[in-house]
Amino acid sequence: MNILILDWNSYAHEYMTEEFEKSDCTVKYLSWPFGKEDMRENQELCMKLKECLGEQEYDFVFSFNFFPVAAKACNECNVKYVSWIYDMPYMLLYSKYTRLETNHIYFFDKALCIEFQKSGIKNAYYMPLAAPVDYYDSLKERARDEYVSDISFVGSVYQEERHDFYKYLKNVNYYTMGYLRAIMAAQKDLYGDFILEKLLDENILGELRRVCPLEKGEDEWESDAWIYANYFLARKLTGEQRAEILKLIAEKHPVRLYTADKISGMDKVEVCGPVDYVKEMPYVFKNTKINLNMTLRSIWTGIPLRAIDVMGCGGFLLTNYQADFLDFFEPGVDYVYYSDNNDLMKKIDYYLCHEDERRSIAENGYNKVKANHTYADRVQIMIEHMKEL
Repeated sequence: MNILILDWNSYAHEYMTEEFEKSDCTVKYLSWPFGKEDMRENQELCMKLKECLGEQEYDFVFSFNFFPVAAKACNECNVKYVSWIYDMPYMLLYSKYTRLETNHIYFFDKALCIEFQKSGIKNAYYMPLAAPVDYYDSLKERARDEYVSDISFVGSVYQEERHDFYKYLKNVNYYTMGYLRAIMAAQKDLYGDFILEKLLDENILGELRRVCPLEKGEDEWESDAWIYANYFLARKLTGEQRAEILKLIAEKHPVRLYTADKISGMDKVEVCGPVDYVKEMPYVFKNTKINLNMTLRSIWTGIPLRAIDVMGCGGFLLTNYQADFLDFFEPGVDYVYYSDNNDLMKKIDYYLCHEDERRSIAENGYNKVKANHTYADRVQIMIEHMKEL
């Protein structure tokens, strides 16, 4: 098969390319300036892709995440456009071009996939994320003293100003501020359902628009409630929860936080700075007794990439509840989830003291990821699917 890949700075680009080539596909690239240009109605970029598609025949165009302008160009050239969503929230999905029949969109979050299917998107498919297990296996040196720890978390606590959209809402009236705090408190210990968007009624939305107006183009069909809930409230709640949990753990156990954020108010947490996702992060997962996953709250039911990578590295995973895990993994056998902070602390105490059980769970999770959740597995699903169409 001939495949054209939209080449932007996406994680796992090289893994997908390698697996396509191993599957006897001919792969070519088109430089894709995501983050620098309009991805909805960019006529110049649309023509650039159409010209590329006119130079030779392609079985499909592939990209991580979905780009409306690419969907438009592929449709006009009658070429399949295959995209795999790994960001959530992802505003570019809410486009009139999502509905084009030449699109084939793979969602890592089942609940989001179902929502798009219900909205009339015919070619929406559920497919979880993957791990480059062969690469992780090639990192033979497991013991790296600088990464050895009892408990660690790799990720942001959203304390930096560039992450804090919530600050734009600081001038709402007292009632609205109290209401926002109340619904975030309600969401806090509720996993398996995302209620923030549902609880933003028109009175509250009117006040949010007053202090922080939203500008949407003709192509966008996401609701204001969706934007405020996913980009403002969910991110704020995630940062607060992560900080709270790390501070709670640090009162009893040593815990490391690997992040690029400038951290304040977490004196007992060992803040180690960022780690490179490809070259350093696997060693963290391999050398940590308990790897934490605290999912961004705007991921509704999906298995985050961090969690798949922990298991793909052979690390022990302790995560908040996410429904999609249950489609593929058995709790207490392949990974462990917690339901609230008290449950989290009990499970940390237990698994730190039961090394054989902890290692067995980590090995089981690793074996299932290696057998069924690699980039080779995902590429084969895509290729076979496209051949059937």
